[in-house]
Amino acid sequence: MCNAMSIPDVSPPAVAMRPLSTKRKPRRLRLLAARSYIDMRSADTLLIAGGLGYVALLKDHELLNWIRRQALKVGRIGSICTGALVLAAAGLLGGRRVTTHWAYCDALEKLAPDARVERDAIFVHDKLYTSAGVTSGMDMALAMVEADWGKACALAVAQELVMYVKRPGGQSQFSRFLSAERRDDVFGHLELWVLEHLDSDLSVESLARRADMSARHFARMFAQRMGSTPAAYVRRLRVERARSRIESGAARAKQVARECGFADEQKFRRAFRQVLGITPAEYRSRFV
Repeated sequence: MCNAMSIPDVSPPAVAMRPLSTKRKPRRLRLLAARSYIDMRSADTLLIAGGLGYVALLKDHELLNWIRRQALKVGRIGSICTGALVLAAAGLLGGRRVTTHWAYCDALEKLAPDARVERDAIFVHDKLYTSAGVTSGMDMALAMVEADWGKACALAVAQELVMYVKRPGGQSQFSRFLSAERRDDVFGHLELWVLEHLDSDLSVESLARRADMSARHFARMFAQRMGSTPAAYVRRLRVERARSRIESGAARAKQVARECGFADEQKFRRAFRQVLGITPAEYRSRFV
């Protein structure tokens, strides 16, 4: 496994961390890369790690060419966090379903316009592996363990690490809450409420009352601030939640539709297709 990253000079950290030893004499702790990527002859799995230096890697043509060559040799290739942007720069994501940290999804779409960026996925396996934030790399690693050694082994590893074998929910639940909290205005507060009440009345009139605005003024301000009409925005949130419920094993479309605030199964299926391009049943059969 190879974690390729280059970290440029950055400002001093806000928090200083100093490891302490149980011995009186100082002990040396080092994170050491044993060899250069150029010296690697073979690998079963090649992972490109994200980090502060990913921008420099996008311009490292020697490295990108090496990654392209390795993709034809290794048994498995993938990325963690912004490492997906490096894979994109190497030209490996075309036509694939992929993901990265939610804050870098726009950048990934620009680098790989012919890829399908799954903004709410923890990790995606479509020939190659891509994961969202750093800790989601652990979820992806567990999936690799399960693929190589079976479900019992993956469960044993998860128990040892005190983590889920398959985390409930999707990344969208975290990114949506975080982005709403960061707004810290009337629309941020409103979105936080909406995320907790997707099965409620979320019409323009109802949302406008919560924001203490007229319906017309609210709709205009919402579009300016959020880049979408209130109806389209609510529909996307509901579909994202529905997809998460399908991925977590919810069996009945009627149940998912009710939990996510759709009036009936027909409206649920129509919205799902409009947002994701396929029906809930097709999504379940292809990706779950």
